[in-house]
Amino acid sequence: MFTKSESPQQNAVRKGAATIARSTIGKIRGTYDQLSRTEKKVAQLALDNPGVVSEMTIKELSSATGVSTATISRFVKRMDYANYREFTMALAHMAIEDTPQVSSFPELDEGDSLSTIANKTFRYTIHSLEATNEALSEHELARAVLKLIHAQSVTFFGLGGSSIAALDGYHKFLRTSLNVAFYPDYDIQLMQAAKLGKDDCAIIISHSGRNHETLNIVNELNNNGVTVIAITSYSGSPLAQAADVSFLSLTDEVNYRSEGMYSLISQLAILDSLFMMTVLRISSRTDQTLTKVRDVIEQTRHEL
Repeated sequence: MFTKSESPQQNAVRKGAATIARSTIGKIRGTYDQLSRTEKKVAQLALDNPGVVSEMTIKELSSATGVSTATISRFVKRMDYANYREFTMALAHMAIEDTPQVSSFPELDEGDSLSTIANKTFRYTIHSLEATNEALSEHELARAVLKLIHAQSVTFFGLGGSSIAALDGYHKFLRTSLNVAFYPDYDIQLMQAAKLGKDDCAIIISHSGRNHETLNIVNELNNNGVTVIAITSYSGSPLAQAADVSFLSLTDEVNYRSEGMYSLISQLAILDSLFMMTVLRISSRTDQTLTKVRDVIEQTRHEL
């Protein structure tokens, strides 16, 4: 829907700028944890003041951050930009895109009205989904789906809040022809990890990617040669580094204070995407299973 003062052409330009801006934010936040101390200075200034940085020369940015031009060039390459100019043009799109999905969000406040709290919560959630979508890699998605459809079994792992996403993933994949499992208890998850082998696949969800018990499970899986697909918010976390394939559930924060609150829905969206991709790739094997599952559920409804 267009606003009264906005032409279709202006609307298209604005949406294009929003897409580029979200992509830039996703790239920076997605790799933030892997950056060196000096590269993080460049990243933080770009996130905080994209308009100002977009108008700087590389020497001016070097002076403002106290890092070398070589470090800035290395950072730009890491963000997948051909050169510094291309990077600053992307930052310019961040600066002109003044929608809630891209701009810094105000914190929730005790004085906010109920509708304001709801509005802010929805804005955070929408932004998280958009940033996560922009960070997805076609290549990594393809690798994950191939691992899933060729696995002897697929087991979901998640502790604490992440167990919600793991259970949801299990519930969905149960409708496929794949042999899937999920156990909410940590000790049982660890024992299950010990039983898996090189022909199996594990999907592990952890917001921080640093939970000690989760890493114990990952270590056991790695020792057994199990394929690990990770969903986490931090690319530099031990979980992401230990996984064969990793996906980032991004939020507006680059620290832990959100405690996964807004990353959960992005975790669920990633699992939904993997589920749909897998179903479409093995539709001939899954159709019969889906029919059986629907029939048995339908019978329980008629019994009520």
